[in-house]
Amino acid sequence: MMRKVPLIVILGSTGTGKTKLSLELAERFGGEIISADSMQVYTHLDIATAKATREEQARARHHLLDVTTPAEPFTVTHFRNAALPIIERLLAQAKPPIVVGGTNYYIESLLWDVLVDAQEKQSPGSPLAELKEGELGAMSTVELHKHLAKIDAGSANRIHPNNRRKILRAIEVYQGTGQTLTEKLAEQRGQPGGNRLGGPLRYPHTVLLWLRCNQEVLNARLDARVDGMLEQGLIKELRLFHNTHQGITVQAYTSGVLQTIGYKEFVPYLMKYNQQQDDKIEQYLRTHNYKLPRPEELKEEDSLPEGLHLLRSCCDELKLVTRRYSKKQLKWINNRFLASRDRQVPDLYELDTSDVSAWSQTVYQRAESIIESYQNGDICEIEPMAKREHPGANLDEETSNFCAICERHFVGEYQWSLHLKSNKHKRRKDGQRKREQLSQRQSQGETGEEEAKPRH
Repeated sequence: MMRKVPLIVILGSTGTGKTKLSLELAERFGGEIISADSMQVYTHLDIATAKATREEQARARHHLLDVTTPAEPFTVTHFRNAALPIIERLLAQAKPPIVVGGTNYYIESLLWDVLVDAQEKQSPGSPLAELKEGELGAMSTVELHKHLAKIDAGSANRIHPNNRRKILRAIEVYQGTGQTLTEKLAEQRGQPGGNRLGGPLRYPHTVLLWLRCNQEVLNARLDARVDGMLEQGLIKELRLFHNTHQGITVQAYTSGVLQTIGYKEFVPYLMKYNQQQDDKIEQYLRTHNYKLPRPEELKEEDSLPEGLHLLRSCCDELKLVTRRYSKKQLKWINNRFLASRDRQVPDLYELDTSDVSAWSQTVYQRAESIIESYQNGDICEIEPMAKREHPGANLDEETSNFCAICERHFVGEYQWSLHLKSNKHKRRKDGQRKREQLSQRQSQGETGEEEAKPRH
């Protein structure tokens, strides 16, 4: 019987060991690794983005690392168009592609037909004149959303009014194709196997491995990773990157590599100090085992280089943001893989990476067994994770609501229902009711006083 060659996808939060497992599986099954990380595509941010080291890259061939610079646009569409031919070539050679991510929408763009190209053959008869790139850039996000509502009411209702990137994307699709994004999504979802999230599954032979870790253990691991980055030369790398790209556009600072976790947190320090101060701090860290002192640990006689407190603050912010991002990745996997009732989702296998000393038994050997069973068409002793029902599964997720009390927009009935039940909304609602009652009583009191005055 012919062995099936699966597409292997390794999912998991930052710091769960995805790189380690990808290398082991590449060596074991003769595969090649495709990075699905939106920041590792850029050059010169190796430490900040936790790229596989040169030694690690020598163990297995890697793809889509260091393929562009911040001066060049690189979107999820660029990623998909670059990654799909690599996957097709590897499968044709009976080599398993090993996708490691990372970035949620990058992975989805490979697994499912969910992207709409903005540049296709122009359809005639667009009812509104095109806006040039400069005109779009000069418009506020509110103005862009109003413009989108004129050409594509469905997308305007589906996209949050503050999400400038998605609003621009919807406008670009209309101007580039003559069709609205809503129309194109309807075509995509109407394909056999399509669903409310987009088109069908692209590769039926797919193995999904989800690396999970106890949150407390993961938090400590992430904090230690940041401390280790300093010793690896993070300050020098960030300074070189900052000096090289100081003239980059404002747009890149608000959406792109300059918003990457690991760089933007250090911008306050990089903007205030220079290379000379970096050297003084580096010398201090070297003599103190790269440990940043906390205020409560300092003594009066301690002499610290200027900027060290700000650098520690930047590191603390990076630790906080990294922990938040890991939780966001966890939520995405739960919602998009385990709770998508009408989506074609391959079996998802959970691997616990909390105990590094037990890695071989609890992670590698289990992953090896899952893949071998799939290749040979055998029943795997390891059960995939059970699917679950999302509480908002039957609700309309493509409608917008505005809360006048809290002055906030919400996309989707599920988020709207959560907001209406939230304590914050209830407190504001009670506060508004009390103010209205007070105002009414004051108004009635003034009227009563006027009626009580004697007439002459």
